[in-house]
Amino acid sequence: MRPVVAVAIFALAPLTAALADVYRSVDAQGHVLYSDTPSPGAQLVRVTNNSQRFAAQSSKPASPPKAAAPPPPKRDDAVRDQLSKDEAARAVQSDLSKTSADQCKKAQDQYQQALHARRIYNQDANGERQYLSDADAEQARVGAKLAMDDACKSQ
Repeated sequence: MRPVVAVAIFALAPLTAALADVYRSVDAQGHVLYSDTPSPGAQLVRVTNNSQRFAAQSSKPASPPKAAAPPPPKRDDAVRDQLSKDEAARAVQSDLSKTSADQCKKAQDQYQQALHARRIYNQDANGERQYLSDADAEQARVGAKLAMDDACKSQ
């Protein structure tokens, strides 16, 4: 008698998994996940009423459950498009941040160079140095300071 009960239990065990509700969700990377527990944003794919399932199974031979129709692909495309847009926005923000940091560093270097230089000069078309007067050099230092402040204001 015991072996018969054990065989019956093992034969009916897989049916309990087939009786569960199935939820479909999409993770942050765009992967589709199926689960028997609901999560935020999950869609209910298949609902089963356990009492009706047992009554139906006991009256007729067991048949495999029908597969639920997949949701329209437009939703997956919309989610995928939104994830792509979000990723692109993060990449743009990261690139802007790096560019801003590079510009700030360059402006700081130019300002420090203008402060520490004994004489400031400009090069003409022939590559010869044209030294600035003390008043012009002071204006160049002020200009470098303003450029640095402008480039570094967001940091």
